[in-house]
Amino acid sequence: MAQPTTRNYYKILGITQKTSKADVKKRYRELARKYHPDTNSGSKTAEDKFKIVSEAYEVLSDAKKRKEYDRQQSYQKRAPRRPKSQPDWNSPPGGFGKGQRDNQQGYEEPFAQEPEPVDPDMPTSGFDLQFMVDVPLPVAALGGTIPYSYEKYVRCEECEGTGVQGSDECSECQGKQLVVRPVTLDVKIPPGVADNYTLAFIKEGGEGRNGGPPGDLFLRVCIQPHPKFKRVKNDIIHEVTISSKLAEEGGPLEVETLNATTIIQVEEETLIGEELRVPGEGSAISWGKKRGDLIIKFNIEED
Repeated sequence: MAQPTTRNYYKILGITQKTSKADVKKRYRELARKYHPDTNSGSKTAEDKFKIVSEAYEVLSDAKKRKEYDRQQSYQKRAPRRPKSQPDWNSPPGGFGKGQRDNQQGYEEPFAQEPEPVDPDMPTSGFDLQFMVDVPLPVAALGGTIPYSYEKYVRCEECEGTGVQGSDECSECQGKQLVVRPVTLDVKIPPGVADNYTLAFIKEGGEGRNGGPPGDLFLRVCIQPHPKFKRVKNDIIHEVTISSKLAEEGGPLEVETLNATTIIQVEEETLIGEELRVPGEGSAISWGKKRGDLIIKFNIEED
């Protein structure tokens, strides 16, 4: 959600925070039919209600927007007073109040009570952050820890997060209590992690205001191509070029693995494109200790 809102979308739709996405959609369709301008002879009141119902559905039908909305609402005060600028939800046509058809789905009866504006001194949670993190193939296959640097809001040290210095506004944060600073986090990469997998780091997002909790950090894994290895599921493909003599006569050959070297035995009369499987030298399986195989694919030098 781009801007915080003081509207109570749950009461506008007549549902609760526990209402499922399917029931949200069902309820929206009922209200959309009820307040659509075409079914209310172009009534301005109905049109206003239709727009607000649509606005509420747009937020509550989207999991990400709904989560952010719930976060915002948890820090707002409720009031029993409805702003005059909002439509009167108890007036015709088809108000939500008593006298309407029975509430067969068990929804709360919606009403137009709206919360007061957000108190600027109330605790506010920090922003969630999402970035891409480049992970070398060997680290993604075997696991490890890599440093990751990013910028986020942190508490202003000049004013100790108060926003003021003496009787004046803090010159460092301009009264915002927070400043943007670069930070570095040691990111633990689980063994065998898949490309595009999202890692979550709780409370590593932006700092909250007025003592509010920090947000979370989400890093989407981007596995970097390797000059020698290619990952196929849990196996690692390694193309190796050998001499025509070794291909014809066979013999031992030292090859590189993900994290070491090993000796393999090239068979006699090996042909171009033939493969040799080295068990247990591939990528980790399901974040565990078991590993796939290293598959050596042979190319042969021309005489």
